[in-house]
Amino acid sequence: MLSLTENLSKLEGIKITGFTDNSNFVKRDYAFISLSKNPKEALKYSKDAIDKGAKIVISQVNLHEHLKDKNLFDSNLVNHKDKYLETLFARSKKSIKIVGITGTNGKSSTAFFLHQLLSFKDSNATLLTNTPEVSNLKNTQFTPLTTPDNFLLHHFLKKSIDLKRKYFLMEVSSHGIDQSRISGLDFFAKSLTSFSKDHLDYHKNFSSYRNAKKSFFSTFDENNIVSIDNDLGREIHSENKSTLTVSVNDKTANLHLENNLIKTPWGDLTNYLPFKSKFMISNFLCALGLYGKIFNEIDFEAEMLKNLKNLPGRLQKISLFQDKICYVDYAHTPDALKSVLDYLRSSYKGKIITLFGCGGERDSSKRGDMGKIAQEKSDFQIITNDNPRNEDPKKIVAQIVKDMHLKNFDIIFDRKEAISEGLKKLKKLEQESVLLIAGKGHENFQILKGKEIEFNDLTILNELKDVI
Repeated sequence: MLSLTENLSKLEGIKITGFTDNSNFVKRDYAFISLSKNPKEALKYSKDAIDKGAKIVISQVNLHEHLKDKNLFDSNLVNHKDKYLETLFARSKKSIKIVGITGTNGKSSTAFFLHQLLSFKDSNATLLTNTPEVSNLKNTQFTPLTTPDNFLLHHFLKKSIDLKRKYFLMEVSSHGIDQSRISGLDFFAKSLTSFSKDHLDYHKNFSSYRNAKKSFFSTFDENNIVSIDNDLGREIHSENKSTLTVSVNDKTANLHLENNLIKTPWGDLTNYLPFKSKFMISNFLCALGLYGKIFNEIDFEAEMLKNLKNLPGRLQKISLFQDKICYVDYAHTPDALKSVLDYLRSSYKGKIITLFGCGGERDSSKRGDMGKIAQEKSDFQIITNDNPRNEDPKKIVAQIVKDMHLKNFDIIFDRKEAISEGLKKLKKLEQESVLLIAGKGHENFQILKGKEIEFNDLTILNELKDVI
């Protein structure tokens, strides 16, 4: 058996046009990576790959007797896979700039804003997204996970390079960092949009979650951009002063708003943003900072900012009856819910109804915080199902309401009934009152007892608003 170094050296001398671990996707001159430990299964799929034109098979079991020189055998392929992907990808990856965006909230919006800013320049950028409605747009690639596994990620990158794309915009989750899904990627620029408590079901404690996020910025790159409206962003900046900063609160940040101007290191822009919420502005400033780092200038007309769109289900406004408003938003963390409610309170004179729940089989420590924030920041609350999954909805709700001492809330488990009740309550309130439907945003399903049931807050809202 050749050593890893010898295998990689041999691989460098072979002209490969692509790579996959699924024999169904093999094309001529591809490398097929067989991770199966079952000799019969490995041989079956490897032969299938060769028949379809694969130039080389890299396998975890020794297939040299059958495939001869078309087999590279590595008994530790599972652990060495990233090294092979790096080698296969090395020839072409310098032709594309990878931009990684992390944060508790705001990753998707920031990536979406940056994709739009790049379109002002007709720049050829791929947006990797797990928002189905967005994946239908030009130059987007859908992924079911926020950060796909390392193999699929390299596949998407290779596909983008083959399409002559110049930029690859992706979200980087704490799971993706912890599970080495981004191993071997050379990021041109990175951004931290926000940081607060989340995903403790996976990371077990806040310190581990924090360390995962911070490790993304372990190299002191000049193109790091962080929001300093959170303590992790401030810490990253204090340890690497070349990091660019954004803020909606601190006017010493490199990018911030001042009067009617957007202040940046590349000059000022008149503020034509079509949104006023602080968290949306913060996400935009991160995107603008990344744009500036890519081109070392801000070279588009400020008026073009009028055309920026929000993601579906992100503070999506629906005008209802008698000057009353409904917003559908993806806020599913305490910090996100607080930010949305603060914006609504500062923008409308009437009452606020908050309709929300918490996901089952996920971080239960945030449920009580969500309840307290909803009660502190709104006038009435309706607690309902989010995605209970296989967890008892009654248990989830009990954890949400345990510290909600005022009895100004209803519990309605059926989410459609809850939305109907929210609309009825809203109709009775004074003008400029608001119903916030939080937690699911753009999602097209609800997970109940392990089953995905078709459900979309916006669709239900539009069904009910004219019959209430």
